[in-house]
Amino acid sequence: MQNKWHLTLRQAIPVFSIALILNACGKRETFDSTTDASAQHDYFPLESGKYVVYQVDSIIFDFSGGGIVRDSSRTLVKEQIGDTLRDQTGQLLYTVERYERPDQSVPWSLIKIGTAGRTETQAFRTEDNLRFLKMVFPMDRRSEWDGNVWIDDSREIEIAGERIRPFSNWYYEVDSIDVPAVVNSFAFDSTLLITEADDNNIIERRLSRVRYAKHVGLVWREQWILDSQYCNQVPPPVDCETRPWELKAEKGYILRQTLIEHN
Repeated sequence: MQNKWHLTLRQAIPVFSIALILNACGKRETFDSTTDASAQHDYFPLESGKYVVYQVDSIIFDFSGGGIVRDSSRTLVKEQIGDTLRDQTGQLLYTVERYERPDQSVPWSLIKIGTAGRTETQAFRTEDNLRFLKMVFPMDRRSEWDGNVWIDDSREIEIAGERIRPFSNWYYEVDSIDVPAVVNSFAFDSTLLITEADDNNIIERRLSRVRYAKHVGLVWREQWILDSQYCNQVPPPVDCETRPWELKAEKGYILRQTLIEHN
């Protein structure tokens, strides 16, 4: 079951003109004119040889004839910035090499390579041919934007043999910026917390929150991509709206990613 999890989650997760920038920004985007945008670039560092290591804990929900199977797993993930290249527009990109292993006794295995880039006004990342607008500069605690502006929100992926639309109802907003935080055993002076999605209805739960630290990059992530038909019974169960998603989810995943090492 664990091998199935690795194959499906890699597919799931799962990262420019002035017109695109304007389309990507929301009505709450209000910037302090004194904000130093270049200093905020440190939340998305790009330097060849830089790496981060995460512990990734996950639960896959698999609905079968015998009921709902919850498959838990833990994986170590290393992401390392590699070589540089230019895209067709001349934009400088860095390769992002993703390695995985089940524990420290096993050598790292290269799984895939994506890219990341940054301009004066944007930070973006491409994973599995999906391009995400991770940040816009400058930012403050009121900033909002469409981080999935280049992704069809009806796109389906397969999780444990089930089709799901993970990108429905996403919208990025800054929760806090330039605040200290402790992640695992690391104390950071300046971190950025972004909610990428937080939608909850009777059939779907879409939650994605990330924290970045200056000079390190992503240090924590939590995602809930879950679907359920529990409330579609006739008559609906009395606990339809109050039943926890961990109990009523029928397909999808919960993922928690935490920094354990960086250089």
